[in-house]
Amino acid sequence: MAAAGNISNARRTLTSSLRRVAHASSTSLQCRFQGQQRRELSFLGTLRAVFQQPTPPKAPKKIPKETRVLGRLRVDEYEWMANKDDPDLRDYIHAENTYAHEYFASEAAAIHLLNREMKQVLRTKRVSAPLTTTVRGYEYYTKTSRYGMVYCRRMKSASAMVKEEILLDSAYLPENCNIKKVLLSTGHHIFSFLTLEEGEELGSLHFRDLNRAEPFEEVLEDVFNFVWGNDNKTVYYTKSTDVLRPYQVWAHQVGTPQQDDILVFQEDDDSIFVDVGSTKDQKFVTINGNSLSSSEVRILDASHDFSMGVLPEMTVIAPREEGVEYYVDHHDDHFYILTNANPKKNFRVMRVNRNNPNRDSWVELMEAKDGEKIEDVDIFKNFMVIYAKRDALPVVSCYHFETGAVHEVPLPEQFCTIGAGVNLEYETDSFQFTLNSPYAHEATYEYDMASRVMTALRVHPIHRLDRSKYTCTRINVDAEDGKAKIPVTLLHRKNMQLNGRNPTLMRSYGAYGVPTDIDFRVEHFPLLERGWIIALAHVRGGSELGTLWYHQGKLLQKRNTFTDFINVAEHLVEAGYTNPRRLTASGVSAGGLLMGAVCNMRPDLFRAMIMSVPFLDPMTTMLDPEIPLTKVEYLEWGNPAESEQMYDYMASYAPYDTIPDYFFNSNNNKNKALSDGVDKKDATQLTTTGFPKPPLSSRRPALMISCGERDQRVDYSQSTKFVARLRSRLAPWYGAEGKEACVLMIDENRGHFGNGTQEDRVKNWAREVVFLLGSVQMEGSRPTTGRINQEQMGLGGAEGGGSGKERGEPKL
Repeated sequence: MAAAGNISNARRTLTSSLRRVAHASSTSLQCRFQGQQRRELSFLGTLRAVFQQPTPPKAPKKIPKETRVLGRLRVDEYEWMANKDDPDLRDYIHAENTYAHEYFASEAAAIHLLNREMKQVLRTKRVSAPLTTTVRGYEYYTKTSRYGMVYCRRMKSASAMVKEEILLDSAYLPENCNIKKVLLSTGHHIFSFLTLEEGEELGSLHFRDLNRAEPFEEVLEDVFNFVWGNDNKTVYYTKSTDVLRPYQVWAHQVGTPQQDDILVFQEDDDSIFVDVGSTKDQKFVTINGNSLSSSEVRILDASHDFSMGVLPEMTVIAPREEGVEYYVDHHDDHFYILTNANPKKNFRVMRVNRNNPNRDSWVELMEAKDGEKIEDVDIFKNFMVIYAKRDALPVVSCYHFETGAVHEVPLPEQFCTIGAGVNLEYETDSFQFTLNSPYAHEATYEYDMASRVMTALRVHPIHRLDRSKYTCTRINVDAEDGKAKIPVTLLHRKNMQLNGRNPTLMRSYGAYGVPTDIDFRVEHFPLLERGWIIALAHVRGGSELGTLWYHQGKLLQKRNTFTDFINVAEHLVEAGYTNPRRLTASGVSAGGLLMGAVCNMRPDLFRAMIMSVPFLDPMTTMLDPEIPLTKVEYLEWGNPAESEQMYDYMASYAPYDTIPDYFFNSNNNKNKALSDGVDKKDATQLTTTGFPKPPLSSRRPALMISCGERDQRVDYSQSTKFVARLRSRLAPWYGAEGKEACVLMIDENRGHFGNGTQEDRVKNWAREVVFLLGSVQMEGSRPTTGRINQEQMGLGGAEGGGSGKERGEPKL
């Protein structure tokens, strides 16, 4: 069922609508290998290392395309890869996928064993008791089958003979079709669900009358989001432009054709997302117009009768003001507003009478302090729940409407991520929340706000994980500009030694104000069990320390995100946690941009990097307003077409543009440019931009990059171009005779948010773990197959995380 508060949903929808926000969820369980399996793995790996050495492919052609913007010349020799119909592109994709397949083929046994480890937790989840939500005499719950989710209900009764009713079984959906959202009508007799085809952003909205066996025949197409009105027959839904910007709100009467639907609102400003929601008490429908830096909310009566042929009257809570965001819910004749309308831009909770909602009448109830951020609010009849972050850690508070008293909820764990549960009931003093931590996956708790009693409703134990062996700690690292201390969350064995030998995985995101959450990740546990450190770098660009923390990592301060990450890596080395031969990093989407930028700035610091659906070519994207979501995101990255300062700044960190050229020769490059008709100023620029020629002896990380052909937010050509340029410009490292692995996987069925079944995702995580293990182990003159040995696949290894064998000493 859809989660509760209108403020929570409005903010969540804005975040998920951004181009490069990705989500990843994971589950894991460790299984110890038998000695015979480890010996077999080592022996086979050694044989494969001798007989198999796949050769990386080379892009079939270079067609330099010159672009001049604000007097700047930019040359892109792989721009042709944006043409999906080019047969050379299809051949190149096939060649890269073939190389990736051959690269991992030698590690099939290791991948199988890691895959088996991680899948065991899925079997554990299926036997967990379902978590119920009671509404109007029915208990609603979901179950997990081997084919997906099953949505059920049963009448609330003490009898064990109560019949279960299946509302929706995802096993009967078409192949490559996923459930995005389910919602009950206000009267709870119509069950509605929104489905998406794999990789698509707009879906199909279906209805089922729970009082009869047959489903409604009508299906609403091209739906982005939806809510119910208060009359049990009206559905409000949003539609999107061709560039994935929701901009219209429509009203549909169940039982009528979609062509008869009524346009309620349309937003023509290309920088604004439109979303539709409803207040917790279901009295109002809200139309939220959000950009990355401002908001405007319209409200209308949720009981409006469209059969009269009249559009509903809409009230604007506060006119849009640049830099001011706000989100609205309703309680007892007052609107409750979460807003950053103050000089410090810290979010606070305000209240205003619904009959006079102008901004001058807003009254403050609660304000976030420096280093804090109020993220969400959920409203009930007697209480309001406030979700916040303080020092990059979650805080949950309860506000009592009658007395104004506030108390904090004692959380079960300190290092965790908290989310609102499925709180459908308004007239209750209890609420549910979910907790994810490095040791707990989607634990659910219920808290009674009146009695202040907490109950664990469902906790998924991770079998064979001995929590007493691990610890989660926090350190702070000085930023190079002296303006910040970067929080870093560390997860590792308690007996870890600061000997500089511990293999380490750094992870971060650092964009859109989205925090790097301290949560459960399936791919972390095979590493932790083998003595690795997991380091979560809460760099600027996220919002862990408040709104200012976000603003210091965007636009003309974006480089702070990258230097923060580098500063953390340097500290981990200097403090003895690890060394550059054992330090790895991973990022998704905009976090992939972080990886790409850091890879070019400090390649010597990292042994391996993983980039998933990475945003590697911001220059091409932000220079083309026809690419989906570009105009919306000028407020995040800037518009390089309108400002020389912004153009030069973005070009200084854009991963695709800052790949150094080992074969670069200033004079030859300049003379060639002049002979091609480039003016003298532009030709001189070609000799001065970019990075110095890297010495052949310098280290560079092994790279694993994955993307999807159905990704509508980050085009897969960004990854193919990036890898093609790497193989060309840095051939001694990533070319046919290169010293380092560069593995590119292009999935024809993958969208931005993943693809396929849970089994497919676990298999991909297993490949990532194998890549990290193999990269840290093997540092010879050329990457070979059969990289994983007995000690790597064993769960112990040397105490303190490593045997001490380093570069040039592969442990076969």
